[in-house]
Amino acid sequence: MLLRNSCSLVAAMLIVALACLPSCKEERHFHDYFDQSQLDVIAQIGTAKSKLADHHLDYDTTWVDRFGYHHIPVDTLPGDYRDIFDDFNDVQIPFARKNGIEPIKNLHDAYRLKQPLVKIATCEAYYLDSLTHSMPYLVPKAAKLLEEIGCAFADSVKARGGSAYRIVVTSCTRSNFTVGKLLKVNWNASPNSCHMYGTTFDLSWTHYEPYNNDYYINREDLKNVLAHVLLHFKQQNRCTVLHEQGQCCFHITVK
Repeated sequence: MLLRNSCSLVAAMLIVALACLPSCKEERHFHDYFDQSQLDVIAQIGTAKSKLADHHLDYDTTWVDRFGYHHIPVDTLPGDYRDIFDDFNDVQIPFARKNGIEPIKNLHDAYRLKQPLVKIATCEAYYLDSLTHSMPYLVPKAAKLLEEIGCAFADSVKARGGSAYRIVVTSCTRSNFTVGKLLKVNWNASPNSCHMYGTTFDLSWTHYEPYNNDYYINREDLKNVLAHVLLHFKQQNRCTVLHEQGQCCFHITVK
């Protein structure tokens, strides 16, 4: 903010100086109208603007809006997120079947599986929401991916000047029974859900968990950070991603 005010002050000084130019054709130089301290301020502002432009940042790295939310420097990915993350069930289901378990009827069946499931819980990398239609279990490969996404998200937020934040997991492995219940209340749900294979989890793009309850970051900024992270993992061929509009989540299946 100080830098912006300084820029306005310098602009006003320039206007006054130009208005005071003599009408004759006497040769005068820019430096003739300012003392050395004023010239030093102009030079510092020019240098700062140049450095910030090189990093594609605004004058203030972070700022606070009138509602008290902090904003961090992050660009929105070009295009609609529904087009960028458009891996629907027909794309994700082959990877779920390849890397996952046989669909189970209930949690008791999970203990008889040949491929083990890993129980997940709230940790430094992510926050586990209260699961109403799924169980907190994933195949090891998916659990590792979830942890890596969470760590990358937290590191990216901190690198942009924000405080510690975690992604929120809203859904994990579902049984045939829970999928049947969900079909009655969620029009996005599929009877052949990838969640039945233990390879898939949902991350909210509207809710994030702060470590500091006195420091809140704008949710749109956090969503854009998460989108950048997910696009990286998607481009690395680590996962498929669907942007779900109705459920406000990213639906992710490990490859």
